[in-house]
Amino acid sequence: MTVACRRLALLILILTMCCGLADPAASPVTRAAADRCASKVKSLEEFDAHRKPGQKQTTRFTQDEVNSYFALDLSPKYHPSLKSVTLTFEEENRLQSIISIDFDKLGATSNKILPKLLSFMLSGVHTLTVRGQVVSGNGKAYFRLEQARFDSTSLPKALVEEIITAVGRKQNPPFDPLQPSELFYDIERADVHAGYILVYQ
Repeated sequence: MTVACRRLALLILILTMCCGLADPAASPVTRAAADRCASKVKSLEEFDAHRKPGQKQTTRFTQDEVNSYFALDLSPKYHPSLKSVTLTFEEENRLQSIISIDFDKLGATSNKILPKLLSFMLSGVHTLTVRGQVVSGNGKAYFRLEQARFDSTSLPKALVEEIITAVGRKQNPPFDPLQPSELFYDIERADVHAGYILVYQ
C-alpha cells in the first residue's frame, strides 16, 4: 500500500469507520467512482506539497466515491479482522455504517480485560452497525458514538467502543477512531452532508 493510500485509509476510517446502519443499494460500487476518489486524494497530497501562503482548497467526496474506493482499492489492504465497511453520509456531520468484523482474526489487542473477554466470548464474522457524529477541527478529527447494534442485538456502549478501538488499532497505520487524530495533508476539517463530505485544506 502506498503512503498516499495509507493516509487516505486513515483519514476516511477516522471520518467514517464508526458510524451506523447503511443501505448498500444506495451506494453502487463502480471502478469509475473509485478512480475519482483516488484522483481527489492525489489532489489533496499535491495541494499540500505545493501550497502557497494563504491558499485554500475544498474537495468534495461523494458517498459513492468513498464506498467504491473502500470496496475496490482499500478492502484488500484491511487487516483480516475488518471484512468490509459500507457508509451513509448524513447531515449535521452524522454518519451511518455497516462494519463486518471477523472476531477470530481480531484477537486480544492489549492487556486490558475487556479486549481479552471479546476474543473469548465472540467468534466468527459479525456485523456491527453504528451511528454517530464526526467531530473535526484544528487539523484533528474523531468519532462520537451515538447508537450501535451487534448483529440484531444492542450492546453496552463501552463494549462497542472497545470493539471499534480494537479494529482501528489493527489497521495500518493503527489508530483509535474515538480519540482525536491528526489529519494528513494539512487538512483543517471535514464536514459531512447527506451523500457527500467536504474536506477543507
